[in-house]
Amino acid sequence: MKAFIILFLIFLGGCQLADEQPTQVDLNNMDEIYEKIIELSESKTCSNSSNWKFTAIGSKPCGGPIGYIAYSNEINEKEFLDLVERYTKLQAEYNQKNNMASDCMYVVSPTRVVCENGKPVFQYD
Repeated sequence: MKAFIILFLIFLGGCQLADEQPTQVDLNNMDEIYEKIIELSESKTCSNSSNWKFTAIGSKPCGGPIGYIAYSNEINEKEFLDLVERYTKLQAEYNQKNNMASDCMYVVSPTRVVCENGKPVFQYD
């Protein structure tokens, strides 16, 4: 009987680890996608603000984006926006699956991008 209980506890613990593993995989996948997003975003020097746009990125647990990211229209825009969308969806799924919480504060959208010292900077009206 003791052996059965021990085996049951080992099995139960193994199931719990199996359940936790996808969360780690999700985080690793999200990190890889985010790194690609940043790499693309920073791949061009900002010298003409008319060549720059921005988009919302990420998902707060209570809704809305975690922020905004600037990108040059000289990169592969479709690839970039697809990565941002995939990252945002993964983060929303992760938040829901793990019952995440946040400050729920609204993140104000920038009105434009300007170039300062070769980097894009958001301006707000």
